[in-house]
Amino acid sequence: MTINTNDLRVVGFVGPILAGVFTIVRLFERFRRRQFGVDDAWAVLSLTVLIIFEVALFLHIGNPARLSQMSRVAMYYIMAQGFYAIIWPARMSILYSVVRFTPQASNLKKILYYFAVSFLVLWCILFAQIFWVCEPIHAWKDSLTPQCPLTSDVAIAQLISERIFLIAAPLRLLWHLEVPRAQRNRLIVVFAASICTTAASLVHAIYILRTGGVPVLFAAVIEQCVSLLVCNLAVIAGLMVRLGDSRKRSLGVTGRQSILQGRTRAINVIDGGAGDRDDFKARAADMESGTQLKILRVVEVHTESDSFSHKDDTQVISLSTEPMQ
Repeated sequence: MTINTNDLRVVGFVGPILAGVFTIVRLFERFRRRQFGVDDAWAVLSLTVLIIFEVALFLHIGNPARLSQMSRVAMYYIMAQGFYAIIWPARMSILYSVVRFTPQASNLKKILYYFAVSFLVLWCILFAQIFWVCEPIHAWKDSLTPQCPLTSDVAIAQLISERIFLIAAPLRLLWHLEVPRAQRNRLIVVFAASICTTAASLVHAIYILRTGGVPVLFAAVIEQCVSLLVCNLAVIAGLMVRLGDSRKRSLGVTGRQSILQGRTRAINVIDGGAGDRDDFKARAADMESGTQLKILRVVEVHTESDSFSHKDDTQVISLSTEPMQ
């Protein structure tokens, strides 16, 4: 399938919107619970750079006559470096999500910080690689839509860094991390979902090696959007679990109230004749003239609930009069 500029526009519009919505929901939830942390700050950085990347992308694939040649080259560099400035903060956000769950006195916390430093070093290497690969080549800067012909070294470096993040780090972290099962399961889901970024990274590397041009940008947009989505997955999953538990508790309370407060209905009052209310009132009025009433009522009570079968209970009381002593 041939990927053209229109395909790139669609992906460049839809993908960032989805990633942005997930990130905003994540930040709202963290601010609401007063739990904003370093992992959230990395997610904010990733989203901010994604917005800048999108502006540069649409300027790059738009009308070239609107920009000078130097500006068009600058737009390419913003996209090339912005790509790394999106995916690596997203990975740092995942890493610091694990740091958040790790006990302060644990030795694992030091290992996590070593991983964080290694991620930053890899980011710096990939950042510098763009310049030492592209700057010696001048021909690409003169084209109408400048795009550096990236070499196999760039693709290999991306794949190696991807393997470090998705294989070495998760195995080491999750094996030694002592957290509740629910939190561990959410982290496992996040690292498992990172397989999607691996697939996007492989496609991106293939396009770098074989085709170049618009398909490389297309794969880059998909990879960075998936990376941002995945880094928010742990928080979104936790939110969904809490909403589900809250709904179950609400339904449970409602069910118990329905059982304890079953609808009771008085059907009939019988005394000498069914429904003789005037006679009943007259007898009750005799209490004021020295007569004490003993009232006998026939009451049919129906108790209904959603969980139990109907139950009828009938109580009989006699009605008579006695002079008051």
